[in-house]
Amino acid sequence: MRRPALLLLALCAAGARGLYFHIGETEKRCFIEEIPDETMVIGNYRTQMWDKQKEVFLPSTPGLGMHVEVKDPEGKVVLSRQYGSEGRFTFTSHTPGDHQICLHSNSTRMALFAGGRLRVHLDIQVGEHANNYPEIAAKDKLTELQLRARQLLDQVEQVLWWSIAQTVILILTGIWQMRHLKSFFEAKKLV
Repeated sequence: MRRPALLLLALCAAGARGLYFHIGETEKRCFIEEIPDETMVIGNYRTQMWDKQKEVFLPSTPGLGMHVEVKDPEGKVVLSRQYGSEGRFTFTSHTPGDHQICLHSNSTRMALFAGGRLRVHLDIQVGEHANNYPEIAAKDKLTELQLRARQLLDQVEQVLWWSIAQTVILILTGIWQMRHLKSFFEAKKLV
């Protein structure tokens, strides 16, 4: 009974990749994400500006923008673009390896923000998690049940490949152990 619950928990946790961080007005924050080749990546972000008088982060920051820059493992710029205070960026990797995703604000033009802090909520989805299921549903004219079934199939397929990899590793380890033990016993002249 516990195994299905753990599997369900693992599947739910695999999709949760959101975070937030604080940056200053001229600060640049970079993240490194290992991405296979020919993989779609979707990043969603939202910014909140710190209000010194109220001592809270404001729910929206009109006029404030974010610059997003993505570099591949070879240092080539894959994406470099200015966005608004809330947005979405997408790119497809063409080289496997560590990609650098950097964000910084255009705050130097805003006197209100000078010396302040900014909270950036960021959610990066890689590969299967980057599928835009509402778009797929609209394109293929799927019902909500059919869409949910497609999502579950995608998740099960991912678990299936993980299970196959684990099985192969276990078989190879077992073969290595048997050969090693056989040579040990032959060396001790017990066989």
